[in-house]
Amino acid sequence: MPTPAETLETLLADFERGNPSAGANLRSLIETTPELETRMLTAIGDGHLDKFKPLDPALRARGILGGFDSKDDSIALPIDVLEASGADPRKANTLRMVFGHEIEHSIHKTDIARTAESTKQEIARIAGSPSPHDYTDVLRNHNDNARLREANDQIAGFNVLAAHVRRENPDATPEQLNEKLYASAPQMRQYFDVGLDADGKQTYAPKPGLTIGANGQIAVNANNIEAMGTYFYDRNRYPELYTQRNLGEAYRAEQEAAKADPSRPTPEVKVDLQALKLPGLALPPGFSDSSPALAPPAPRAPPESAPRPAEPATRSPFLDPSARSPDEPSGNDRAYFQMVRDRLPEQVPDHAVAHAVLQAKRGGLEADQVDPGKIGLHDGKIWIGANTPGFHVSVDPKQAPPMEQVQRELQTLPSAQPAAPAVATEEVQSPGGRSR
Repeated sequence: MPTPAETLETLLADFERGNPSAGANLRSLIETTPELETRMLTAIGDGHLDKFKPLDPALRARGILGGFDSKDDSIALPIDVLEASGADPRKANTLRMVFGHEIEHSIHKTDIARTAESTKQEIARIAGSPSPHDYTDVLRNHNDNARLREANDQIAGFNVLAAHVRRENPDATPEQLNEKLYASAPQMRQYFDVGLDADGKQTYAPKPGLTIGANGQIAVNANNIEAMGTYFYDRNRYPELYTQRNLGEAYRAEQEAAKADPSRPTPEVKVDLQALKLPGLALPPGFSDSSPALAPPAPRAPPESAPRPAEPATRSPFLDPSARSPDEPSGNDRAYFQMVRDRLPEQVPDHAVAHAVLQAKRGGLEADQVDPGKIGLHDGKIWIGANTPGFHVSVDPKQAPPMEQVQRELQTLPSAQPAAPAVATEEVQSPGGRSR
């Protein structure tokens, strides 16, 4: 049986054959980052890393930087960033941090899968139990566990890059090293505050609660885990991401339970969004927000900030097939429109809904890739989320053009391409450093 080092060499050689330039840079990246190589050898030894592969172009077009896919124990790599990394140290450093995070996901693959399966089983239990069905606790517990995992693995990614920066700057003072870390990659900036000293020179200090040692490393302790949870997990909207995904799972579980027992009364299905610290999050059809309220809201006109129709109140061709002419929306587009329309407040005008559908299709998000539980209005913007966690389109309804223009632009869209394969849930990195 080959050793982990021999297996890593085989993986690199296989990848280089199909991607000579990117593969050569990947080899150089690993050779110059011993911390990364050590963790890769651990993952291989555990049987959790079997392949390097190019990141799907559709995912890359959405800003994704890479990911670990538990389905085939592979790390997907952004070819364009790899090809540029040989001449661009910041791109190489971005990859060091991304790989440092993702390889931790591969090492902890079993724990991640156990958490996901436990959540799925609890959701199924609730869906099959007597009414009411309250999903608040299971959603909160999953987020608490995921927060610890993601914060820990992001500290690992930070430390991989920090070790490289320290090697390049062995004599830097702690203050100088902070500046070097901040400048090393865009993903580092979220962990530092930039100020000015008495002479007007910029200073760089770790965010409150985050302690960076003299060697640039973040120790894995309760305080740093909590701080990383704040600056990485919370601020990159992970609670919303995981809650939306698990709400989709709950919605499917409720449908399956209803099909298994068609005679049972329709249960009350609820989530306390205030308890989850996610007020206003869009809920699937049939789910209610059980957050305590001071008083029932009185009927009132939409606030001035709410989107208002900018067109006459005529029947939209998206809603009325009889109004459609040859250059108007297709049946598939009308179905897509209706799915989004049904899940948005009435004050959102039809042309804004159609524009959101247009932007979703432009982003490669077809109707069969949409999770209905991830459609809603957040911070004044229309959100359409995909079945693949983390992928969504956000559109400002105030910027929507007239319906006629949206229809014309829909007609010029190229035919839909096959859906990109989903990357494992906890395992995709976005430009902001988010891993899913």
